[in-house]
Amino acid sequence: MGEKRKWKWVTTSVTLAFSLIASAAMAFQANCEVEAAQKQTGITEGFIRGVDISSIVAFEEMGQKFYYANGNQGDMFDILKDGGVNYIRVRVWNDPYDTQSKLGYGGGNSDISKAIKIGQRAKAHGMRLLVDFQYSDFWADPAKQYAPKAWKDYTPGQKANAVYDFTYNSLSKLLSAGVDVGMVQIGNETMGTMAGMGGLYDGTWNLTTGVGAAMQKGCGAVDAINKQYGLSGNKAILKALHFTDPNTTASWYAEQAALQRINYDVFAVSAYPFWHGSPDELAASLKSVAKTYNKKVMVAETAYPYTFANADATGNNVSSLKDMSYSGYDVSVAGQKKAIEAVFMAVASVNMQEGTQGYGLGGFYWEPAWIGADVKKSGRYGTGFASKVSGNYELLFHDKVIEYATEDKGSSWDNMAMFDSKGKALDSLQVFCKIKDAASH
Repeated sequence: MGEKRKWKWVTTSVTLAFSLIASAAMAFQANCEVEAAQKQTGITEGFIRGVDISSIVAFEEMGQKFYYANGNQGDMFDILKDGGVNYIRVRVWNDPYDTQSKLGYGGGNSDISKAIKIGQRAKAHGMRLLVDFQYSDFWADPAKQYAPKAWKDYTPGQKANAVYDFTYNSLSKLLSAGVDVGMVQIGNETMGTMAGMGGLYDGTWNLTTGVGAAMQKGCGAVDAINKQYGLSGNKAILKALHFTDPNTTASWYAEQAALQRINYDVFAVSAYPFWHGSPDELAASLKSVAKTYNKKVMVAETAYPYTFANADATGNNVSSLKDMSYSGYDVSVAGQKKAIEAVFMAVASVNMQEGTQGYGLGGFYWEPAWIGADVKKSGRYGTGFASKVSGNYELLFHDKVIEYATEDKGSSWDNMAMFDSKGKALDSLQVFCKIKDAASH
């Protein structure tokens, strides 16, 4: 998520650290209605075919239009539903706005009000919502996990309590607004660090220096919400922990979460085939975690480039083969479709393993509508990965801007989108219908 260029070396260095520690209306509309799942595919009836479209409100406010593959304009949620999507993921930052100027940091300015708008539209289209609480005011990923401004001087214990309060209060707002929340992430790509605590800040990656306690508090808030709103069984909100590098560190983190006795339901990973390895490796890793720790598993983020061309003035995270650790698929629309299908089927394979049937929940494509953004407008609307004031947030924590920006930026993800530079759906969006259809074969 966010500005991902540094992921490759960050995750590699973290992995090395672990080794030391642990040795119809539209022409393209497809018939997605199928019967219950068949065992030979692992695709269950409720298998998650999700997307993260956290930046969509910002793009629409800017005036961006989106189109079906036949060129007809449509509402994004109609396009996605017709394409087979059944679940929406949305990130939530605590306060993604500059204290002095009140301008947004960018990345969709994804606060709780945006999440409510997106969640209501998802509900109207029969989709559930995964709420990705990052416990930061801007991008949180393996390279950065800054605490929210308001928590800057909190002790670890105070941060844990703040995680509880923010989670509980935000979910109350979402549910009161009629949003169908199906799952919550307690942190985003935490990798042993969250809200300014843990590995990136004290060198301790095993969740023992405040991170595990904060995760447990977040899970406790979800439990309290489930009880308060009478949500149980299939209606209960699931609690997910989210890590990355699934093929190298997943088992280690699952072990650390177990040692900390964190009461969560879903072990979620980021699985980008061009960085993290093959779907076969992903399948093996998820099967191991599911069986060993009795947890449901899913892919919280995935994507693949359909081109190396850049659609705006900001460089892309993956602009050539040299930016890819693995290149098992063509960089084309067809290659994008094939890569993503393979990732989802890797998750589905968990349901074919003895003892973990139903544990493979599905996955989410990260920001398929984050097309090229006009830098002249991005600062006003938040459509770029960062704005000129985002660096002010980083300067609260060190003396120079490294991860964010001091000038308005565009999209660094446009060549990963499932829409072209004009907002027209690519054929790769049909992968969700294809995955759903796999349940009938």
